[in-house]
Amino acid sequence: MSAQDDLQSMALVNYGHFTSMRVDRGRVRGLARHLERLDRDARVVFGLGIAEDLVRAELRRAIEGRTQAVYARANVFGPKFDPRVPEAEVEPDVVVTLGELPPDDAPPLRVRTAGYQRDLPQVKHVGTFGLFYQRRIARKAGFDDALFVNPDGQVCEGSTWNICFLDGDKVVWPSAPVLPGIAMGLIQSGMNRSGLHYEVRPVAMSELSGFRAAFATNALSPVRPISVIDDVEYEVDEKAAARLRRAHDLTPEERV
Repeated sequence: MSAQDDLQSMALVNYGHFTSMRVDRGRVRGLARHLERLDRDARVVFGLGIAEDLVRAELRRAIEGRTQAVYARANVFGPKFDPRVPEAEVEPDVVVTLGELPPDDAPPLRVRTAGYQRDLPQVKHVGTFGLFYQRRIARKAGFDDALFVNPDGQVCEGSTWNICFLDGDKVVWPSAPVLPGIAMGLIQSGMNRSGLHYEVRPVAMSELSGFRAAFATNALSPVRPISVIDDVEYEVDEKAAARLRRAHDLTPEERV
């Protein structure tokens, strides 16, 4: 298929998955995790995995000649996927698109809770209407983004980010079903290697006022403080943020 056919297939059949990463001078921190995610999710979505060499080749093609750090999105789709026969195994393909990275000096997030949980939250799929609509509602209400709370009243994740809290000096990650973010995984791995303690447990909305600080994490902005959730205000703890960034950066960058 041509590139135009690929784009048409993705546009007309909203079925697939992706991963987003920061590429700097041909290197990606946590690249192995991104590749594992794509292969794992392809097996869930299409019944067949996707070859690492194919993804690497498309990434190299897309970033060729780029000297600045960029946002790369690897989009996995099924050129022969037929919605009338969704149970069939389909050989997946990948298209890489590039964009600008968010600013490194973005201010702390102000977020509003929303009763919402993504379909199949463990897969980074292209069913993004609901989460972007919730972000839209939050922004129209004067906030920056939405933080999802499931029907049991447990805090889950943000629209495109995971969340963690400071309970005293301990980092707490919600255990509700969420997308296992790459940045979250790198931070937890780095904390384990550094002997720093964290826990993964249910976090109820009623607990929000009891935490000392909160942080959003994703692959493009690994650690961003959260200053407001609804009417709860948090201090911006730069020392804790720096500690989380150091844990994230313990994983070396890998060449595409």
